[in-house]
Amino acid sequence: MDASSLRISKFDGTNFHAWKFKMQMVLEERDLWEVVSGEIKAEQCETQLDQATYKRKSRKAMAVICLAMEASQLPLVRSASGACDAWSRLEDHFEKKSLANKLFLRRRFFTTMMEEGDDVLEHINKLKTLAEQLEAVGAPVCEDDLVITLLGSLSDSYQFLITALESRSDTLSWELVTSRLLHEEMKRKEQGSKGDEASQGQAFITRDNQRKGDQ
Repeated sequence: MDASSLRISKFDGTNFHAWKFKMQMVLEERDLWEVVSGEIKAEQCETQLDQATYKRKSRKAMAVICLAMEASQLPLVRSASGACDAWSRLEDHFEKKSLANKLFLRRRFFTTMMEEGDDVLEHINKLKTLAEQLEAVGAPVCEDDLVITLLGSLSDSYQFLITALESRSDTLSWELVTSRLLHEEMKRKEQGSKGDEASQGQAFITRDNQRKGDQ
């Protein structure tokens, strides 16, 4: 299945970060991203053919973007001069580089905690997404802070793994830490599954013995 046939939920004003990435992939697949991103500008088109091609791609990209937005969000781009302008307006609106927005995102990043029973991959992705949002607004988080925040946000049941990682002499990279966490979660799920099977087997034996005793 090619990218153009995939359905993307219309943007409703929430989760711009995820929608933006998906839209970029669609525009890349349709050979329109260079116009939207500003990699190719109208003033760089020297021949009439190049200018016509640029205008056609810009109109097509504008249509793709607008059709992937809910009606409530269209006023943000309705008066845009083209696809590149529309995209810039969306970035300026939803990825504000103001001090207040940076503070808001950093507070969310450093206070996000994992509760017992939460899915590890979901928690990792949540922190990674916040880090990417901070980078988009001009307040990037270094890898050390990313790793430290992840380890500090884990539930208490992962304390032994945190201790083991802290005792390593080599540098703790994001890839190493996340792979160890996912491996640990997989082992726990396997052990839980075996435990359930054992419990079911014991329950069956108990019921069988009860029936024999009644006979």
